[in-house]
Amino acid sequence: MDTSVALTIIGSVMILLGLVKNLIPKKFNQIVMGDLHEAAVNPGAAMRIVIGGAFIAVGIIAVYCRNLPNDSAAILLTGLQIGLAVILVTIISGKLRGFMDDIPIPPLFIFTGLIAIGYFAS
Repeated sequence: MDTSVALTIIGSVMILLGLVKNLIPKKFNQIVMGDLHEAAVNPGAAMRIVIGGAFIAVGIIAVYCRNLPNDSAAILLTGLQIGLAVILVTIISGKLRGFMDDIPIPPLFIFTGLIAIGYFAS
């Protein structure tokens, strides 16, 4: 896969995830965590918005850098793979540390897929 295509895919998915987290943070939290105590709804939404902003930032960086020369793009893709792997490990660690009953399946597929795209393109 071409590095430009990989960076565009990774960037677009991260921007989309970030926008969803920002546009419907309360609904997103309810889907992921169920009904929260009333006092936790707004702080939880605020944290979800910040996480969404970070996802958008990573996505913008990836899309903005999609026209880098292959050597530079491969370095960026490797960095993105490591970063996405860290996100994936932290999601899994929530279950291992007892903070979640189940590991959410969609992020496992999304981040594993993005890591694979970066791997095959770099």
